[in-house]
Amino acid sequence: MRSINGIGITLYGKSDVNQDGSYIATKWFIFLLLPIFPIGSYRVWRGETKATALLPGAKTEYRVTRVKLNWKQVLKTYSIIWGILILAGVLLIYFS
Repeated sequence: MRSINGIGITLYGKSDVNQDGSYIATKWFIFLLLPIFPIGSYRVWRGETKATALLPGAKTEYRVTRVKLNWKQVLKTYSIIWGILILAGVLLIYFS
């Protein structure tokens, strides 16, 4: 997943968490960090965290497997993100 100046591809969401710690996340095309359209859903397993010699901090590896698009998660993401934006716009107009 990669974005430049908030434009690119990223994973949003965390649902259907299993006993092994894996979960379903949806890959999105984003514009200004806002989800525009879903690309696919994936089961994500968090791997081990490794320290890097050249860069400060640590790097966590993930393993992903594609699954059927999780429409419930897609609708939840749209409703939360766009709901907040619409509410902010209405409040901005109301209090102007």
